[in-house]
Amino acid sequence: MAGPLALFNPWFVSFEQGRSGVPARLATNQAEVDRVTGAMLCDLLVGCDDFGERMTPSTPLLTDAERSHMRDVARLVRVLWLVLVVAVGLLVAGAVALRREPRRVGAILIWTSGSVAMMTIVLSGFFAVAFDQAFLLFHRIFFPEGNFLFGADSNLLRLFPDGFWFESSLAAGFLIVLSALAATLAGWRLLRR
Repeated sequence: MAGPLALFNPWFVSFEQGRSGVPARLATNQAEVDRVTGAMLCDLLVGCDDFGERMTPSTPLLTDAERSHMRDVARLVRVLWLVLVVAVGLLVAGAVALRREPRRVGAILIWTSGSVAMMTIVLSGFFAVAFDQAFLLFHRIFFPEGNFLFGADSNLLRLFPDGFWFESSLAAGFLIVLSALAATLAGWRLLRR
């Protein structure tokens, strides 16, 4: 979970938005895109749930429907953070409980991290070759009420276009596999004791 959640930072998002041509899509500059996106990231992570950022003084950037979807995204992100905290707590509790059994801890690390890495590689392959279908399936699973379908004139889609999500999903997969490999290496070292 730490890998995908690490992507919710202003530096990565700004980089990807720049690569995806977001400033041109919104007829503005990167600094303005960064300002609006930074406020949205704060809404996602802190829980303001406003998403009423404006690029012009008179109208919010996002429509009511887009803000509703972003509030649903914020709830999912907070659940993922909670899952991460619980997982870290279980990891620490397991390490304490098994502190005298390093070989057993090593075997558990190898099997679990290896399984996570393999599942991530398969899912990343699906995202790489059938991104549109994978992205739609992801949204149908996590947002079954269907409030994620927007027209081509959507500012939310301009702010976070397909290219942004394609590269972000591959980066998330890479970070998951990288952390799984690190855990596998730690498990291998413990197993050799």
